[in-house]
Amino acid sequence: MTDTRTIYFATFPGAELLDIAGPAAVFTAANQLSGRPLYRVDVIALPSGEIDHGGGLGLTARAIADIIPGPADTLVVAGGYEAEITRAVADTDLLAGLGRIARQFGRIGSVCSGTFLLAAAGIITDQRVATHWRGAPRLAARFPGLTVDPDALYVRDGDIWTSAGVTTGIDLALAMLEADHGRALKTRVARELVVYAHRPGHQSQFSDVLDAQTRAGDRYGALIDWMQDRLDQPLKVADLAAYCGQTERTFQRRFSAASGMPPARFVETLRMKHGRDLLEAGLAVKQVAGRCGFRSEAAFRTAFRQHFGVAPGQHARMLAV
Repeated sequence: MTDTRTIYFATFPGAELLDIAGPAAVFTAANQLSGRPLYRVDVIALPSGEIDHGGGLGLTARAIADIIPGPADTLVVAGGYEAEITRAVADTDLLAGLGRIARQFGRIGSVCSGTFLLAAAGIITDQRVATHWRGAPRLAARFPGLTVDPDALYVRDGDIWTSAGVTTGIDLALAMLEADHGRALKTRVARELVVYAHRPGHQSQFSDVLDAQTRAGDRYGALIDWMQDRLDQPLKVADLAAYCGQTERTFQRRFSAASGMPPARFVETLRMKHGRDLLEAGLAVKQVAGRCGFRSEAAFRTAFRQHFGVAPGQHARMLAV
């Protein structure tokens, strides 16, 4: 009897390739670093053969009907963009095929909108689940028995594991790896792949800074870049207004309207994001405080706790690789 677990990635035409390639890299890296065949990766689809995943990229899949999974194996269903996942959910043969094999697996997961396929196939009915934030309202409306967490990176509810989208599939795979073989190997794999060893499933999909940058658009894009290069400096609102050639009052009004965030708060959020990144890169709290423009380590500690709800040292330990 072999100890090798098989991870079956279920795909369909137009599925997001990274939903498969990212998690698959975690499991194959585990094999390499452990020196043992802990996992076998297989790709399955309704028809066998090459499945087009867009951009001229394809994967060769085995037919769903031909596989014989066991209780130690995992099924992971890929997602895709709205048009592609809509076609997949309307494919009754695909749904029936997934439904037939699902009960044979000891663990079932999905990446991004793959949660729609699990629900449409009747594999999940009343679980707490995650999916990409854009599709969360539609998922909740179409399948009211599910408890959809629109903000989580990934969710585990018993043997059902669902994730928010694309790169969060890597977080999901790392969590599965840790459940199977412990934290030490998970950490080694994360280091090898240069990803976070642990992003908690409840960590938000959203970034205040990214959202504000997107809303601000080209109008204040150069200013935001300028700010990010000077986070160790005071960055008073008057300085920002002068950079834009506006009066302070006009700048306050227009920047707030464009970004959805007052300029002083935006600068503070930039500092906190930068500080978090530096902590996760391994810098000491005192160094981080200086690089983020704080006059004292104590002031940085207070601001960080207010912003993220944890002390900077605790955050660094939680996400350390």
